[in-house]
Amino acid sequence: MAELDFKLPYSSFSELKKLLIAFAKSKSPSSLDDLNKLTSIPKTSISTNNGFLESIGIITGGKKKEATEEGKKLGLSLANNMEDESIKILHSFLVANHFLESMITALGIKPRTTEDFQSHIAYSLSKELKGYVKTGTGAVIEMMLFTNLVEEKDGLLSPTKASAAPVKSVPPKTKSDEQQIDSTSTIDTPSVTRKITNELGQNVTLNINIQLTIPDTDDEKVYENFFKAMKKHLL
Repeated sequence: MAELDFKLPYSSFSELKKLLIAFAKSKSPSSLDDLNKLTSIPKTSISTNNGFLESIGIITGGKKKEATEEGKKLGLSLANNMEDESIKILHSFLVANHFLESMITALGIKPRTTEDFQSHIAYSLSKELKGYVKTGTGAVIEMMLFTNLVEEKDGLLSPTKASAAPVKSVPPKTKSDEQQIDSTSTIDTPSVTRKITNELGQNVTLNINIQLTIPDTDDEKVYENFFKAMKKHLL
């Protein structure tokens, strides 16, 4: 189950950043003692935080841990205040975790206040919202906000379209970009309807409309294969 693949952090997002930077700068796998000396974070906190970082693929190892290749890039981007790069890399880790993906999906069905969303995450992990669980769920939400996976409007959290464009800054368009845009066609696919039951036992109907963009072509086989794929995967 997704719950078994995910562990909550012990610390706030700001403290997790220190740990990520320490892992990125370490030239060899690090023990709890090593990380404690580098960050001044208590070893008990580091141990739980390591469980979280490992559960989403940022670090790996046995008693001594080290950052994965992408995890090292994340830590270095944080150390050098490269915000866009940090957002992009952390975003990829969060959306790849099935549990976090399911939490964001649930938020799309029912926008929630921060505290309500914390309670929902804790409940989904069969935990009570107190102690490190409250801190950990808060850190998870901080990361979702930082990576633009969720946004807060009128006191409610809801998903964004960050899975398509997680980076905040937008580079200026070039002529080649404009030519590429002009040489594409946009197709609105039929809507996909699914009925699900939420955690309150209520029946909810989801209507999903997907817009796809493909290059212009005179080759009929391209469109034929395109619609075959649509029928197989979407309808």
